Amino acid sequence: MEIRPVNTASVNAPVHAATPSFENDQSVRPLVTAVREVNKSELLGQGRELSFRRDPATKQPVIAIVDSASGDVIDQIPPESVLQLAQQLK
Repeated sequence: MEIRPVNTASVNAPVHAATPSFENDQSVRPLVTAVREVNKSELLGQGRELSFRRDPATKQPVIAIVDSASGDVIDQIPPESVLQLAQQLK
């Protein structure tokens, strides 16, 4: 199963494929591998996927549970409000 980052413009925006350079980043490779394994196991239930991305504004890692059919974010760590606060504090 493919790991797809969540679009930060809108929580309900469709999920797009990750860029190859991001997946080849050595610092996140173990996390990307773990996310793929969780998605293969369907541990989160049918129709749900774990997603990993790096927030473009804060450069912080973001983990989300995404509805694979609609692309809607069900839950995410850190929440969007925390990412926005971190951006404002820069």
